[in-house]
Amino acid sequence: MREASVADSFEPSVVPNIQHVALRTNNLERLIAFYHGTIGLPITRVRGPEDHPDAVWLPGVQLVRADGDFEASGTLDHLAIGIDNVDEVCARLEAAGTKVDRSPFEVVGNDGKAFAYASFWYDPDGNRVEIFKHI
Repeated sequence: MREASVADSFEPSVVPNIQHVALRTNNLERLIAFYHGTIGLPITRVRGPEDHPDAVWLPGVQLVRADGDFEASGTLDHLAIGIDNVDEVCARLEAAGTKVDRSPFEVVGNDGKAFAYASFWYDPDGNRVEIFKHI
């Protein structure tokens, strides 16, 4: 893997905030009760059937239902970073030999409309990092 040089003139166009942190759980309802019911964060989006969603978004947090056997470990599913120039950043990651989890794609909501553009990569420690832009 090629390390970026300090002399490298590239600068990503970073959106100055964290989009969301995704937490995988074997008890989605319990986490919804905590983040929405106890803390009071509004639910901004739901993916899947309303009576048994596979993911729920709240400001800054995505809750993801774990499939199959899952033992809670406190590990992070992924970190999303808001970037305006997604394709340029992805090209740099690819050029550096970074392991890709999912190439750039449009994120489509339940209404069939694209609302974001994203790609997933692995950092050197194996954490999934989402490069994300609202469209």
